[in-house]
Amino acid sequence: MARTRAADYDDKRDAIHRAAARILSKADGKASMNQIADACGISKALLYHYFRNRDELIFDIIHTHLSEIDHTLHEEANGLKGRERLHKLSDALLTLYEDADDLHRLQLGALGALPDEDVQRIREVERAILGHFRSAVREIAPDLERPRMVAVTMGLMGMLNWAFTWFRSDGPLTRTEFARMATDMALSEIEKG
Repeated sequence: MARTRAADYDDKRDAIHRAAARILSKADGKASMNQIADACGISKALLYHYFRNRDELIFDIIHTHLSEIDHTLHEEANGLKGRERLHKLSDALLTLYEDADDLHRLQLGALGALPDEDVQRIREVERAILGHFRSAVREIAPDLERPRMVAVTMGLMGMLNWAFTWFRSDGPLTRTEFARMATDMALSEIEKG
């Protein structure tokens, strides 16, 4: 008979994700399961109850984070059109990035060490996230030539994705203000069309 899942399974997994992402991001994904269990404040046996190995844990952290972003972007921008949609996507993305710096560092530092099939599954979700922005830009400027459309979309994504390296919540800009600024820069390039 299959073992039933505890009522707080997802909450515990999320807590493991956060603590593990913190230690793994500092170690470029190379912390041991013992170190991860210690950082999570749980036994190694409990950690192995949730994840077979470190690669599975890293994959689950990154894939879950990106899947939540993809789902939220879809929900947030649903029914919006044009510029309003692009602004909403940018704002929602930066809001989702709040307190996610460890997740970004882990994704950058550890993704290449995962098995190819896991990397491909993560890349699919990354493409889906990019697709939300690409389709919004295409809707705003359907006649924009492909190289410029790619440059505008990737330029906007670069500004948003790399904000974690410099943005400070106690700084002069709010996330919403920076999202608007970055989106307006992309839109100004579209208008040059």
